[in-house]
Amino acid sequence: MRRYGPALFLFAVSAFAWAPLLNSAYFFQAHDAPHSVFFLVGFDQTFRDGFLWPRWAPDFAFGYGYPLFNIYAPLAFYVAELWHMVGFGFVSSVKVTYVLATVVGGLTMYGFVSRLFGRAAGLLSGVVYMFLPFHLAEMYVRSAFPEYVALALLPANLWAFHSLMNRPTVRRGAVAGLVFGMLALTHHSSLFTFTPLLAAYILFLAVGWWGKGGWRAARAKLWPAALAGGLGVCLGAIYLFPLVAEAGYVKVAQWTAFNYAYQNHFVYPAQFMSPFWGYGYSGPGLEDGMPFQLGVVPVVLVLSSFALLLVNRLQGPPGMNREGEAVRQPERWFFLGALAVMVWLMTPGAALVWDALPIASLVQFPWRLLGLAMLSLSIVAGSLTSLLCGENPVVSDCGLADDKGSDSGSNTREVVPVELGLLVLVVVLGSYAYTQPHYTPVEPWRETPRAVVEWDRFSPADRVAMVIYTDEQPTTGPMEQQYLDNQSLTVAAVIAGEGSVETLRHGGASDELLVRAAGPVVVQFYTYDYPGWRVTMDGQPLAHRHDPPHGLITVDVPAGEHHLILRMGSTPMRLVGTGLSLAALAVILVGLVGAHIWSRPGRLL
Repeated sequence: MRRYGPALFLFAVSAFAWAPLLNSAYFFQAHDAPHSVFFLVGFDQTFRDGFLWPRWAPDFAFGYGYPLFNIYAPLAFYVAELWHMVGFGFVSSVKVTYVLATVVGGLTMYGFVSRLFGRAAGLLSGVVYMFLPFHLAEMYVRSAFPEYVALALLPANLWAFHSLMNRPTVRRGAVAGLVFGMLALTHHSSLFTFTPLLAAYILFLAVGWWGKGGWRAARAKLWPAALAGGLGVCLGAIYLFPLVAEAGYVKVAQWTAFNYAYQNHFVYPAQFMSPFWGYGYSGPGLEDGMPFQLGVVPVVLVLSSFALLLVNRLQGPPGMNREGEAVRQPERWFFLGALAVMVWLMTPGAALVWDALPIASLVQFPWRLLGLAMLSLSIVAGSLTSLLCGENPVVSDCGLADDKGSDSGSNTREVVPVELGLLVLVVVLGSYAYTQPHYTPVEPWRETPRAVVEWDRFSPADRVAMVIYTDEQPTTGPMEQQYLDNQSLTVAAVIAGEGSVETLRHGGASDELLVRAAGPVVVQFYTYDYPGWRVTMDGQPLAHRHDPPHGLITVDVPAGEHHLILRMGSTPMRLVGTGLSLAALAVILVGLVGAHIWSRPGRLL
């Protein structure tokens, strides 16, 4: 029990962060809360339509559809879909995934920091990470579902690459590639912002090895990290390659201009320490209805760590962590520096940097860097325990129980010492008031395709999705009333000539029609055109075009009775990306399973 005591303690403490999710209500007034549910509804439709990797969501733009999961990483929805398939409702599936992400984030932060500064530091960092105000705001104010899941993967990546560079092995390389690829498949904005920090940390570690053994030693550590990073990119290629190659087929500007322009979303220094907590949106200048605070308690912990670091940085040799690695003072300086850089980049003073960054439009909001700031903040805050307890093998863990059991007197240790428990209590109480969402009832239509149409009806016009072929933004559609009345959808119509259309089946990314025509007719599907769509008539390919003003798929059908199928197919870039991802997954599995087999006693070699 002592071995798992810290992990069980973290899980128990995490309940104070996610307990509000146990309420039968939801918080649909949070920024993206409706999206977190109706995105999953669309994902489920396409997945059950036979697409193991969904790319199309059928209900957007009043039923014209949108390539949502071609430009929006889907891994978080795969996790939620698993819960839905075993019987949970859509809202409950999202809630359970939030709980998992909270716990995994705390545990992986604990795992990483314990290797740097000891188990006590890891425990405190894990709690700080789970209860940082922005972390809670991501769930209860923004309800940014994939972004919240991605936050759980950030410390996991630091942990994996740190372990790999400390002692390169095939298994550790496979784990590092896996978690980096998972981040790519979860939230691309988090990938773009986190990768420079990860790269800087890898170079920082390499410099340390260069100081010990010269360039050869540093190179021996850099190559495995670079290969693992490349493996992660290949694992994410099924999503990343089409994202880059096909994003131009949607009107990206509508998601990066006007209200979404990054110039309107800088954070002013006073806001980082403001106790303000609101549920509104970000706006220009100080006109913000949402919080951007770093948290008083974590900042006090960081300042205390910084002060003690200045006092103790020349006193005595460093201690050892649980893997026998030296506890290095420079690690604290690195993450202190990273915290300072992230805070500065969120302020208007960094506007020139944002103007010069080519990925600024993909990151959208400078305050998104609060995710990286809280990562560094948690690490430095937790490191305070090793400074207080002393950096040596005897007391660096503040009396925290040994993971390996109770030999050499460890049976007298506490699972969590009282002093550390009190510090954890202060952290939790400092943020507990922020764990209260604005509850709203879960009306039945919230978990149906109608929810998307309701969103389109009452959203600002610039948020109704469009593809590149759309000349005029839709304000309604032929299927709108059918959605509202919960009727079966008529997904196509004859727009020229005499004939009729019967909808035989409507799926997440496919439609099936029966067309009866006295003469040649023109049939229009109520579906946006986009690369990958294929139309067949009586089993044979049929050419299609996109007609103005909305860019809907249109075909010419001869006289008679004909069976038409519209189905989302693949593209060259999707095929390349899928192939790379499958190859990377195979390499990772071989690295994990093969390394286990060959490491067993009695293996043949």
